[in-house]
Amino acid sequence: MNPQKIISIRKASFAMLLMGAAGLAACLPAAASDALSTPPAGFVWTGGYAGVHLGYGGGRTTVTELDFYTFSEFGDTQFKFNSNGFLGGVHAGYNWQSGQLVYGVEVDLTGANIDNTVANSMLPRSNESFSTSVDWFSTARVRLGYSIDRFLPFVTGGFAFGHARSSYDDNDAAQNNHAIADNVVAGWTIGAGAQYALTDNWSLRAEYLYVDLEDSRGAFQYAGDTFRYDFDNDIHVVRLGASYKF
Repeated sequence: MNPQKIISIRKASFAMLLMGAAGLAACLPAAASDALSTPPAGFVWTGGYAGVHLGYGGGRTTVTELDFYTFSEFGDTQFKFNSNGFLGGVHAGYNWQSGQLVYGVEVDLTGANIDNTVANSMLPRSNESFSTSVDWFSTARVRLGYSIDRFLPFVTGGFAFGHARSSYDDNDAAQNNHAIADNVVAGWTIGAGAQYALTDNWSLRAEYLYVDLEDSRGAFQYAGDTFRYDFDNDIHVVRLGASYKF
């Protein structure tokens, strides 16, 4: 083939390629705009909602003696014990959806009966006991989920606060020494769950939350000395709920 014809063909092909690329580039903004304006396929989670939840909570309390006393003959200054109980409450929030990504905010208020009283097992001959009770807590969280039509797995996290009453008692009628911390304390929470939309308005959920409440302190005085106790309460929560989307 004539070299000049080959060069002419290549020039024509290159020109066509440039024209095609230019046309594609011109179409991209319009295509991107269409993609952004296209509503999510399947169920749409965008909107406000409110609901109720029920569940079970397990607490873990760590008591730390901060001064001159120990909880055993071996110098232990920490004692840990578990508590548990049922809980229930209300929640409300708002979701936004972009494609399959669902993000939003949620607040809840939960009444609880998470409590326990235990003897000091590290010093069996004593009458000492420890107790804790969490009767309510609340959270304010962000949620991030991935929509699979009506199924929405999500992660969540944010702030928490609640009322905890913890104590140490020597159960000695003569001395009557007890340290009580009875406070509303702040903290944080993190968790995960899944939600399923039964209808356009009603959905069911299951979720787990770990709630870490701030330490609180109680103290008593004996023979001129002050004995201070630090109480650290953490809660593991599993709950089921139903929500109505407005």
